[in-house]
Amino acid sequence: MRINLRGINRYAAAIITDNILKNGQENIQLILRENYEEIQKVAASYGMNYSAKKGPDGVVVDISRGEIEEVDVTGETCPGPLIIVGEKLSSMKQGMRIKIKSESQDVIDDLAVSAPEMNARVIEKSKTHLILEKIEKTEKKEFTGRDRVLVVQSNGTGNAERAYATFIFSKAALSMGKDVTVFLLMDGVSLARRGAAAKVKHPAFPTLNELMEEVIEMGAKVYVCEMSAQFRGLTEDKITEGCKIAGAATFITLLSDPRYAVVNF
Repeated sequence: MRINLRGINRYAAAIITDNILKNGQENIQLILRENYEEIQKVAASYGMNYSAKKGPDGVVVDISRGEIEEVDVTGETCPGPLIIVGEKLSSMKQGMRIKIKSESQDVIDDLAVSAPEMNARVIEKSKTHLILEKIEKTEKKEFTGRDRVLVVQSNGTGNAERAYATFIFSKAALSMGKDVTVFLLMDGVSLARRGAAAKVKHPAFPTLNELMEEVIEMGAKVYVCEMSAQFRGLTEDKITEGCKIAGAATFITLLSDPRYAVVNF
């Protein structure tokens, strides 16, 4: 609930806030001329969380109930923080909050930028922490982008960096609530050959086949180019479970769909 109280004095604003909380409302946002101590005392009397920050229209005060879960992502390798926070937010209900800690300002900034795409809004931000609140998917966001991602991979197991990037970025996108499709073509189809990905290992991550399996289990669709597969003698019975052979029509249809953001590796 968002209420504009800029034209109300501090005492009247405190009374209004008290009445709202008394009626059981657990998540409210107030727009005030100043950060009134009287309202902070009212929130404390109900055991509510209170935070205030300056905005273009005045002081924005958020009052909510319940403890804030804390997650420390310090030292996590990119895109680890995004995946961890995205998965946490996906299991949270509207109005619930999470405090993310990190010693990296870049990580804090990155998570703040991506918050709207994870159906969350920034409540508080500093150099070492970020507080996010889960919002409804239908709630208006400050930034809206395409909700589907098409990852195109034309490199094979010989290029481990690109092979990993395909599924690490896919996992990150899935954690942000995106619909992800991976299309393997040319040498990229070698990633789908049964057993081949198990031989690819990055020092900071599990074997590639484990990452692929996880991404597929999270809901990603993985297509294998029919022509490229035929060139390499790769048939349905020889590809990793969860992958599907598809032709040019599928690929062109995906590329032509404006809902997809296309990433090439």
